[in-house]
Amino acid sequence: LDLTMPAHDAGPEALYARALLLTALQDALDELPPNQREVFIAHELEGRSFKDMVAQSGVPLNTLLARKRYAVQHLRARLLPIYDELDI
Repeated sequence: LDLTMPAHDAGPEALYARALLLTALQDALDELPPNQREVFIAHELEGRSFKDMVAQSGVPLNTLLARKRYAVQHLRARLLPIYDELDI
């Protein structure tokens, strides 16, 4: 996630852009259905593998992959205009 964010030590404009993006990301995550949000957070933010999630939840792998796919599509759609506006 940090690779797509402005550096936290790159000055006041970067700090503003970073804060704006983090707020937008949280808002977009909150809009997701719980099952999509949980899979996205577990895989992308917590670094859990799909294999571990399948073992723990009993949900089939293809279902987890589809949930993440829908989450990523939603997040891209919500965050792309902000990235474009900030010219990142």
